[in-house]
Amino acid sequence: MNYLDTRDLYKRQCEMQEELEALQEAIEDAREDITEETETEDPDGVWKTLQEAESELADWQSEYQEELDELNNLESEVGREWMHGETLIPEDEFVEYTEQFADDIGAIDSKNASWIVIDWEATADGLKMDYSSCEYQGTTYLFRAS
Repeated sequence: MNYLDTRDLYKRQCEMQEELEALQEAIEDAREDITEETETEDPDGVWKTLQEAESELADWQSEYQEELDELNNLESEVGREWMHGETLIPEDEFVEYTEQFADDIGAIDSKNASWIVIDWEATADGLKMDYSSCEYQGTTYLFRAS
């Protein structure tokens, strides 16, 4: 199953945020070097450093900003359990999840009750009442509503 654990997404979000802040700090440092009143032996080098830092930030933003924004939005949708771990279940796997969940909690004994027929789709629909949905990278996920 393709479940996502929000702790993994939170870790990725933090790493990306740190990268972004480091790039922004490099620009600030370069700007401070330019505005300092001390004379420098290489004034062109200071400007080149700033241009390189701005270019690196622009490259990072074009490659990763959308993903970071999506993670930030997902965090606000999931809520307080984001960093502590919430399981995101792809909506198209929810029926299979429901069957496994029922077996895990002992609601059914699938080994001794193979003759029982359960409408897993209807059961999953009933279980969905306790779940919220969110979108991430084009997939709808369900997670326990807090």
